[in-house]
Order: sequence, then C-alpha cells, then structure tokens
Amino acid sequence: MKPLAAALTDPAARNVAIRLTVASTLAMAAATALSLPNPWWAAMTVWMVGQPPRGLLFERSLAQLLGSFLGAAAGVALVLPWPGVPAASLFGLAVWIALCCGIANVMRHQRAYGAALCGLTSAVIVSLTLGTHVDPVGFAAARAMDSVLGIGSAILVAASLSPPSSGSTVASRARTVTSQALVLIAEALTEPGTRSLAREREFLLSLASLEASAEDEAAGSITARRKLKELHALFAFLLDLLVVARAIRSREGSALAPGHADMAVLREAFERAAGSLDAGDLDVQGIIEASQRIEKADPVLSPVLEEMRTLLLRAAAGYGQVMAAAIQPAPRWSIPHPDVAALRLAVLRGALAVSLVGLAWLSIGWDPLRYLVLGAGIFTVLFSAVDEPVPAVRKILIGGLGAAVAAFLWRIVMLPELANGWLSLALAVPLVFGASLLQARQATVFVGLAFNMLFAVLARPVDTVPSSPIGLAGIEVMLLSGIAVSYAFYRWLLPMNTQRRRMHLRASIRREVAAISIRAGTSWAARHLARLRYLVLSLAVRSRGRVHEAEDALAALSLGHALFRLGEMESVMPLPNADRRIIRETLRLTASPLDDPLRTGQKLRSLAARISPIDEAGVTSAAQASRMCWLLELAANDLTTHPSIFVSPQAGANR
Repeated sequence: MKPLAAALTDPAARNVAIRLTVASTLAMAAATALSLPNPWWAAMTVWMVGQPPRGLLFERSLAQLLGSFLGAAAGVALVLPWPGVPAASLFGLAVWIALCCGIANVMRHQRAYGAALCGLTSAVIVSLTLGTHVDPVGFAAARAMDSVLGIGSAILVAASLSPPSSGSTVASRARTVTSQALVLIAEALTEPGTRSLAREREFLLSLASLEASAEDEAAGSITARRKLKELHALFAFLLDLLVVARAIRSREGSALAPGHADMAVLREAFERAAGSLDAGDLDVQGIIEASQRIEKADPVLSPVLEEMRTLLLRAAAGYGQVMAAAIQPAPRWSIPHPDVAALRLAVLRGALAVSLVGLAWLSIGWDPLRYLVLGAGIFTVLFSAVDEPVPAVRKILIGGLGAAVAAFLWRIVMLPELANGWLSLALAVPLVFGASLLQARQATVFVGLAFNMLFAVLARPVDTVPSSPIGLAGIEVMLLSGIAVSYAFYRWLLPMNTQRRRMHLRASIRREVAAISIRAGTSWAARHLARLRYLVLSLAVRSRGRVHEAEDALAALSLGHALFRLGEMESVMPLPNADRRIIRETLRLTASPLDDPLRTGQKLRSLAARISPIDEAGVTSAAQASRMCWLLELAANDLTTHPSIFVSPQAGANR
C-alpha cells in the first residue's frame, strides 16, 4: 500500500496512471465494439507503450507497430506450413526467439524493443493457435489491429493529458558538456592531484550518461534526431580531450613537468572559451595561441600541446556542427560495438528456454501447457537485452501472482453476477488504475505492468462466457510457471547481470586495444579506436560509481590513443631505423592479451630510454623523439597504474 499511497500523492505518477487507465479502457472498448477476438490485447499494447513522455511515446509506438507486424507475419509462417506437425512449429519458434534475442542485444534503445516485440508477438500467435481450430492468419490480423488501436489510444490520450516535455535541448546539452570539458582541462593544467582525478571521473560518468540517453531524449523531434550523429561525434571529441587532460597530469610527476607560470595563461584561455560558449561557437584560437607561446618557451611540451590543439580543433568543428545546420554528416568517431558474449548467451537462452517448454508440451500433451510456452517465450525475449533482468522478472512474478488471484476471483465469483461485458469492463477500471499507479513509479513499474497485462489476459473483463475453475487455475499456473522458467534461466542456468556485462565489456576493450596495435597505421586502427571509445563509455555507464572501473576505462582509452599515434608515426613519418624498430617492438608487445602488464610497462620505459634525438645521418629530430618518449611513457604509465583492465581474469589467476 505504501507505493500506491506515494503514487497517489505524486502529480506526475497520478498523471501517468490516469493516462494508462483511460487509454487502455478506450482501446479495449474500441476493440470490443469492432468485434475483434481477444480485445484485451489492445489494452495490453497501451500498457507496453503508453508510459513514456510524448516524444519517446511516438518512437516506442513505431517500434511496437513494426515489431508486432513482423512478429505476426513470422508467427503465421511458423504455424501454417506444418499443419499437424507441432514439433516443427515449436522448433521454428525456438529458433526465431533466439534470433530476436540476439538482434535485441545488438540494437540499442527503441530498436531493441522492436526486436523483442517481434519474438513476443510470434510467441503469442504460435502458442495460442497451434493445435487449435483458430485461424492463425485471422488471429495475427486481429493482433495487429489490436496494436493499432492500442497505439492510437495511447497517442490520443497522451496528446490530451500528457504535460509538455521539459527536457533539455540538444544544443543546451552540447553546450553544457563542452563547457565542463574545457574547465576540466583548465584545472588539469594547474591543479594536479586527487582533485583533478576525481573531476575526470565525474566528467566521464556524466559524458557516458549523456551519450547513453541522447537518442531517447531526442525522440519525437526531427531536428534533434538529425543532430544525433553530430552530438555523438562531439561526445567522442570531448572524451579524447579528457584523455589529453589525463596525459597533461601524468607529465607532472616527471622531470619534464609543465610547472612554469605561463600555464596560468593557458588555463585562463580555456576558462574564457568555456565562458563564451553561450555567446556563440567554441572559439579555441586564444587557447591555441597561448599553447604555442608555451611551446616556444619549452619545446619539450610539444607532443602533449600538439595533441591538445588537434583535438580542440576537432571539438570546435564538432560543436559548430551541433549548434548549426551541418553541411556534411559527422564522421563516425564512436562506433557501437555489440557485447558478443552477451549476444551468444541471449541466443542460447532463448533457444533453450523455448525448446525446453515446447518439449514438455509435446511430451505431455496437456493443453494448458501452451501457456507455459507463452510465458517463457514472452519474458525470455522481452528482457533479453537488459543488464539486470533478474529483479525485473522477479517483480513480474509478483505482479503476475497478484493478477492470477484477482483474475480467478473475477472470472469465478464476480463475472457470473454481472449482466454484460461492458459493466464488467467498467468495474475493472479501479483495479487497472491501482496497477497503473504502481506502473507509474520506477520501483514498482514491472509489478504494475505485470498485474495489468496478466489480469487482462486471464480475467478477460469483456468476455462473459463462463470459465471452468480447474481449467482457469491450470492456465494461471502454467503462465506463471513460464515466467518462472524465464527467471531460472536469467538467475541460474544462463545468468546475466551488470557485473557480467562489465566483465564482457572489459574483455572487448582488451581486444580492441590489441587490434589497434595489430592494425596500426591503417584505416582499420581508427575504426578500432572508435569502437574503443564506445566501449569505454559503455563501461562507464555500468560502473555504478565504482572509482576503479572509471579509471580503468580511461587508462584503456589512453593506451589506445598512444598506440594509435605510434602507429601513425611509424607509417607516415621519416624516422631513424632504431626508432622505427622501437615502435614496432611496442606494437608487438601490445598486440595480444597481456599476461603481465606491469612487466610490459617496464619494457616500454626501457624502450623510451633508448630513443635518441639524433638519427644515423646526424640530423636532429628532437620533436619526433620527444613525441615518441611521451607516448611510450604514457603507455607505460597506463599499463603499470591500471593493470587489471589489460589482463584477463584467467591470466591474472594463473600468475
């Protein structure tokens, strides 16, 4: 009762609950008036899509519509070709659910939801029409029509009752994070120590959160959607600037530390650039001029300042593209990279869960077992791309249990006393509103969602045909058992949680760092660096504030940058043969998973000590030598201060 009371006193939760109740009642009434079979499916569509704010509601509705249509077509294709051969249909459903689970893991945001809906809709059609006299084509068409009615009701009610979106615009988000990055660099120049380190972590977490939520916040705005590529490119540039800030701080522990007074001038230039963002574009000319004056006075700082200027110019161009109409599309500086290990687990989980319950149905032949297939199929695919599915499915079970009790009492005790289905629907509204209040709060969203959906499919408020108590109880037990099967797979058999997802991401980061070394000097190295940026942000999002996770992610990106720059030097610059051999040896040492990052870091320091500013012809190359030393020392520092990110858990256990 506490969550219900809290939701009632919360205006925002109350608004969501009213919208869900009105839209779902309207959808079920419209489907009933049109004489559609199973009209409660229209209300279930509302509960699936009707909660988000307006902009996101449109995109979620589109994903629901496309997923339902494709899933309906797939469901028909799984039933029609094999009449009288249920094993073929169930095997095909297991394969299709596995495929949808895998695709949902590859895709992001509402596209992942649409992929899950494909599998969910197919599970509904196959489980409820296989071995019956129900025409699968007609059933699928009605299911698609229910989706249209539910989406239309949700959008209509949201347009009337939903408050306008008050989220920040793309431009304001870009301005905020760019200003934070400039201030961070300024602090790194003159305020070394733990404070700068903490600010770097905070900025990384903030940037990762913005990157992860940018697409959903741009939903519903064509202008914002067009700016997403530019915004993600800007995030990548700012992430690289964070690496530069880290590199500047790392130099302060050496004899080459930039501790002279001119650094204060450079800091002021950064602060002026940050303060002038509200007035227009990102003007980095003052920063560049100040850094060039420092470089003339102290040439040994050339490598880090040159890298800083390059990234600042990219960030300024990226900021300009976000704030104004872009002439050309932004390059892909951050490339989404799927969690391959989680993808394999999701595919295997979907195939095994549906195969197991399908085999039970085929072996026993008891008709209510079709609801076992329904429950297992729906909730295995629906949460296949979620980092923490176990708590969500546990709440689904709680809500489902409450719905089963309420539906049994409704069908067996209350419905026989009612005159018609319309009165039954009207009397069900308070129950729907109570569950919608739970759905409107983050802590109980799945409890409310499960209650509404399972109550609708089990109680069938507009259906006055009498139900057998034993038959209804069997259906309820099997549906809840299907959810329990899904829970068992997520919890024990093929588990998934945030810790495992972080482990997978760390392994992917190690592979991308090695790939940068293997393909150094080629266009593929830049692609692997773009993947590394995405993985670093993904790990930061899932770090949950853990300091070592954020710092490890930054160290990995820093090493990737150092190896990428060394590869560029080796491929395009005229270097002495001895220096070229040093770079090749560095890339060889980091081109495979590391058994001992500490020892590798020591080797890189010894290689840096062998670099000479004089080539064989006697021509000085102090700038190149200084840059190589800086990159090697930076790489060595990353390996020795954060070795855990670069060594697999198995290798660490074997040492």
